[in-house]
Amino acid sequence: MNLITTADHAFASAAKDMVSASKVIQTNVLPVLNKVSAQASTIEAVTGLISPVAANVERAAFAVLGVIIKAITDAGQTVGAAGLNVSLDAALVADVKSIIPAVKAQAAQLMPATKN
Repeated sequence: MNLITTADHAFASAAKDMVSASKVIQTNVLPVLNKVSAQASTIEAVTGLISPVAANVERAAFAVLGVIIKAITDAGQTVGAAGLNVSLDAALVADVKSIIPAVKAQAAQLMPATKN
């Protein structure tokens, strides 16, 4: 039984899978760098060599999450039932656009087959 029923859910799941794969690499392949207190940028660079797509997905996802957290924090108690609008700058939009093909390709593998 496939629990993924919408394209949004498939995209999110695909992005999560890509980041999870990069985390496995970081955990199992890069422990030496962690032990010598390598900088995060060094680890990210090595992960980028192994899987540039995963590194880009991770960067974009955390950048968007950072914007959302800041907006919610700045709004404080004024966030009501209607929610909160968040603006993304052109650079972040470009970053997200650059990962869409990879996320869509991964999501296509997760979506149930549709009958034509």
